[in-house]
Amino acid sequence: MLVSTVELFLRARRGGKLGIDGTDSLRFNWRAVIARKDEIVAQWSKSKNNTPAQLGVPALMGRGEFVGAHEIAVNGGNYSADKFVIATGSTPARPPIPGAQFGITSDELIHLPEQPQQLVVIGGGFIGLEFGFALAWAGTQVTILQSGPEIAPALDDEIRQVLIEAAKQAGIVIKTNVKVKTIGADRKVETEIAARTETFSADQVLLATGRPSNVAPLHPQAAAIELDHGAVKVNDYLQSTSAPHIYAVGDAAGKRQHSPVAWYEGPIAAQNALRGNSQKIDFSVFPSAIFTIPAIGQVGLTEKEALARGLKAKVSKLPYEYNPAAGVRDETEGMVKVVYEEGSEKILGVHVIGAHAEDIVQIAAMAIKGGLKKTEVGAMHYVFPTFGGAIFDTMAS
Repeated sequence: MLVSTVELFLRARRGGKLGIDGTDSLRFNWRAVIARKDEIVAQWSKSKNNTPAQLGVPALMGRGEFVGAHEIAVNGGNYSADKFVIATGSTPARPPIPGAQFGITSDELIHLPEQPQQLVVIGGGFIGLEFGFALAWAGTQVTILQSGPEIAPALDDEIRQVLIEAAKQAGIVIKTNVKVKTIGADRKVETEIAARTETFSADQVLLATGRPSNVAPLHPQAAAIELDHGAVKVNDYLQSTSAPHIYAVGDAAGKRQHSPVAWYEGPIAAQNALRGNSQKIDFSVFPSAIFTIPAIGQVGLTEKEALARGLKAKVSKLPYEYNPAAGVRDETEGMVKVVYEEGSEKILGVHVIGAHAEDIVQIAAMAIKGGLKKTEVGAMHYVFPTFGGAIFDTMAS
């Protein structure tokens, strides 16, 4: 929600190039944006909280924990069941850095009453990048500190390079191979980079170093639930490998930390728990998105991954500036990259950075799921002009 509002603000600010006057006077109202977010979240939460009752399902609101294999305690009462589905999500990590208590998590950032003027982000993964880009374009001076040699290591290399250039345009400073030594009470972050000490000042320090599974507070050991990196260890039916009457989904299962994963896995786990294991999870085609500005959509193998597997991988790519819809809207920053197998023309992966990348990659996912060849997609008719047309044009090249 924050990202989409900042995107609208940014497009409006750039409207002068499109013939819209008065765009220089636009201002980003942090308090109004956060208030709207709170209002919408409250509405959605109320709707979700009412759903169980509407379906005739009793709901207990409280903190629960296992007290036995088939028994859980909630609000002082004990309840037994033949089967359980755990969907407790995750919680932001606080890394073992001296002074970490002076930093904030992403959950806390979206409740700040004032927009930070300077923000240091510890962590160059997807969460840190999404918040970093959003706040930078809203006017905050952002510095991202990444412990490894590159930000977002799961990205295709060329897509990452476009993202780095976009970060420069947003005024984001990115530092890699960083060892954070301390965070002071004054929010000064002391680091070691290339054997030298560097200090970064900030109003707020965002700790974006991952989201561990939130299973531990349930006392899983009381139900003999085996964990894997803090999440329930499950099989392809989302069934606990050590406690067969227990199932887990989403971040509680821990393998893929994306909200849509929980929505997909929830009904499967419930059905398997109630009716016996009849459906396995299938992530053979797994589209995902990163809501940076511009956004990133990806599905399948990167070029490097395909080559590492010994595949005869080839690449087709087109910059966004070749897409008429992008030109009309003055959103020409980005590219589409298709990785395919030489000879068979099997689509191995598609990677998009640019406006509406999260929507464009869905077309690619459907094509891969349907077993379409690169040339078959490239020969299709599509609505013109559209951002989605970029996929078809890239496949045709």
